[in-house]
Amino acid sequence: MKKRRKSMFFPVLINLNSLPCLVIGGGNVAYRKATTLLNFKAKVTVVSPKINESLKDLAKKNKIKIIKDSYKKNHLQNFEVIFCATDNSKTNLRVHEDCKAKKKLLNVADVPELCDFILPAIVKRGDLTLSVSSQGKAPFYAADIKNRLNHVFPDYYKDIIDIAGGYRSSVLSDKKFNNSKLKQNAFNKFFEVNWKKVLEQNGKSKTKEYLKKFIKEI
Repeated sequence: MKKRRKSMFFPVLINLNSLPCLVIGGGNVAYRKATTLLNFKAKVTVVSPKINESLKDLAKKNKIKIIKDSYKKNHLQNFEVIFCATDNSKTNLRVHEDCKAKKKLLNVADVPELCDFILPAIVKRGDLTLSVSSQGKAPFYAADIKNRLNHVFPDYYKDIIDIAGGYRSSVLSDKKFNNSKLKQNAFNKFFEVNWKKVLEQNGKSKTKEYLKKFIKEI
């Protein structure tokens, strides 16, 4: 019997904005999948014969669509990305086989061997996204690292990443930084400033003015 090759998952960030995504399952795991997808602006449909109250609340707020039905192959139509969040191994395997036949991308919660892609543990600070994965081997350990990163990167990093984005745009558009060496030198200068302290002293709007002066003085 041929030994199955170990999966190696390539880390990539996908734009889910307005992408129709199907979540199969109606419990707490399905709810967590749905809310994560909503955070990234996906269009979420949930299919399950039983739907928990948290998912019902999302549907009442018109954030998700619910199909109250047992899983069937035709539910995969109009979806390219599928998330299976059931505790039924037979259903999980059926979904896997159907997705493979229809060339749909599938994630099965806690069953990496049935997955085309897996979801890392995520720390999000505005446009700054940090992700941790164990290739599905030890999700609990990846989650622990995520919790530690939560302390290393507090909420104010969402403002710092916005400042950094504005700084990059200014450097790239400023003609005095007319070669790669000068640009890189300007980017290195950014890290000489304690931006947390600047934000605390000036607030976000005045920090933008500080940034303009800082660039002029480089």
